[in-house]
Amino acid sequence: MRRKFRIPRLRDLVDAAATAIDSIKLNSISVEWHRGRRLRVKRRRPESEYVAGLANLFFRAANARISVRADPKEWQRGEIACYRMLNGDRFQAFARGPDTVCQEELPGKSLRKLLTSGKLTRRALEAAGREVRRAHRLNSREFRGPWSHGDLHMGNVIYDHATDRARLIDFEIVHDKSLPALSRHADDLLVFLQDMVGLVPSRQWLPFTSCFLDAYGRPRVIAELRKLLVVPKGLLGFWWTIHANFCDRVKMQRRFTALRRALDNRVQ
Repeated sequence: MRRKFRIPRLRDLVDAAATAIDSIKLNSISVEWHRGRRLRVKRRRPESEYVAGLANLFFRAANARISVRADPKEWQRGEIACYRMLNGDRFQAFARGPDTVCQEELPGKSLRKLLTSGKLTRRALEAAGREVRRAHRLNSREFRGPWSHGDLHMGNVIYDHATDRARLIDFEIVHDKSLPALSRHADDLLVFLQDMVGLVPSRQWLPFTSCFLDAYGRPRVIAELRKLLVVPKGLLGFWWTIHANFCDRVKMQRRFTALRRALDNRVQ
């Protein structure tokens, strides 16, 4: 669909950035059966390229160092490659047509659903930490080095209680390929914590974040993360607010300060 050109407003860019971190808004998602297995079928919506383009304008203005895979074919290739690399030991993904990806459905529920239903446990967070560590050690042809997610919020981590295994999904957003792996990996952890910060009850903030980071267990990346735990101002600060489910800035800073101190105490 052709759109009449107009200069986008800041509100347009912000709305597009918020849409970009929600796979359901960029894609239509349905469930089908294939050879006796449930498929999660993702099809790019007609205006997804326009929305992705606006989101990428916002990310560049905010210096967020990420971008949405705007072109449907590029997204299709990247989505399938990441899914196969991470989950291809048991689950498969394949293309259908020019703008659709079919993925065998993973067992379990997202950490965000577990959290909002009051069922998130330390065991699930530890499994998530282990899986992120494993994923960060995989070699990616796209990055010509260690892989990173780019949008590692809790909705993109699926936990299966029966096997005590977490797996990662949804690869619409990708890190700037010029960033070193250490920076990309620390940013993945930051995004995960940003999603938690406005949703986790106060008494669970430090226990939950600590068990996730302990299970991740890579000191250099956690030290790099510790440097990032200061809420920025400007457009980047607003991007943090979006990722943190519009958490109050003061509350966000208070919780990240508490986490920084907890990390400092471990080093001493």
